[in-house]
Amino acid sequence: MRIGSVRGEWVELCLKQAAIRLSRAHVLYGFCVRERLSSEGIGNMRHGSANLDVLRSIAVSLVVISHLLIEHVGHGEGIYSTQILGTLGVLIFFVHTCLVLMLSLERQAMKDRQDPGTIPFLVARAFRIYPLSIVVVSVVVFIDWASASGHHGGWAVLSNLLLIQNITGHESVPPVLWSLPFELQMYLFLPTLYLFVSMSGRFARYGIGLLWIGMVVVILAVWRLGWDYSLIMFFPCFIPGVLAYSLRDATKQLAPGLLFAFVGTMAIAYPWIVGHGVKATMLSWPICLALGIMIPYCREIESVKLAKLGEIVARYSFGIYLTHVPMINFSFHFLHKQPAVISWIVFFVGTGALSFLAYHLIEKPCTDFGKALSERMKSHQLQAKSNIS
Repeated sequence: MRIGSVRGEWVELCLKQAAIRLSRAHVLYGFCVRERLSSEGIGNMRHGSANLDVLRSIAVSLVVISHLLIEHVGHGEGIYSTQILGTLGVLIFFVHTCLVLMLSLERQAMKDRQDPGTIPFLVARAFRIYPLSIVVVSVVVFIDWASASGHHGGWAVLSNLLLIQNITGHESVPPVLWSLPFELQMYLFLPTLYLFVSMSGRFARYGIGLLWIGMVVVILAVWRLGWDYSLIMFFPCFIPGVLAYSLRDATKQLAPGLLFAFVGTMAIAYPWIVGHGVKATMLSWPICLALGIMIPYCREIESVKLAKLGEIVARYSFGIYLTHVPMINFSFHFLHKQPAVISWIVFFVGTGALSFLAYHLIEKPCTDFGKALSERMKSHQLQAKSNIS
């Protein structure tokens, strides 16, 4: 009996110890899971974000839908400005691009363990933007010349090839090209803004917020004086992307549906308000500000299928953006005698095929080359500094 009692006590003691260890392991596992989810919620934008992919997909979709509505319905003046629907897509691009590039500069700085250089950054971006835009401009100009449907002067063509038509005042060819000069010119300031944010820490958000307010005040003052403010009017639309980056470590408290619900609401309200006479430019500033504030506070979408769809559309979005207007002209003008279903099929298939080919034959190879060239420039700069020291 005594031996059995000792054995019973020993077994009971072992069971208690096992229960304690299991409880500790469960607590530790729960803590690790929470930490992992928390870190994913904070840092996922640094390594790709499904939200940003879907947002970019929505942006290019709004631009395409806008031009299709203009083609088949009209501009909707006085009711719902279909053109402003496309402008909303471009505004989303502005915020999205600034945020993504700031994250790219951060990754580059962490990789090289030094501040990213302005010149290498601009070289990489030039090879990302210019090759495909040059091809599209050249093809569109040639088609217009061959079909005698339009004549573009040499300076106008050169301005579009260099993407400076917002400075020279020439018409964009194709029309969607109007946004690229503003984007390129904003690139000049991003490395400096990145250094400011990285050096300012948690106070960066307040500095960027003051910068946004200051730019709005400057533009309004220039407008009040009757001067031309066209070159700076979109600065308050780009800066919220930098603000979103300064808030990148914020706790993700909002459901992702709120972000896309906001975009959907703006897709209805913004063109309607502008259609009723309100100035589009001034409305664009608070819209972009709200978007820049919301992005870092929203959790990532959980739908794998939606994330994958967003990733695919985002990958080909630049090609879609540049090629869909020529495809509209071809499908609904050149083929106007064909049944409507044929025109629609040609438009969607043609736009998809052209954007696919543009990405794999032009955009990606040139982007990769630009990155390699940028890396080589930075290595040469680093070598030069070491030789001096």
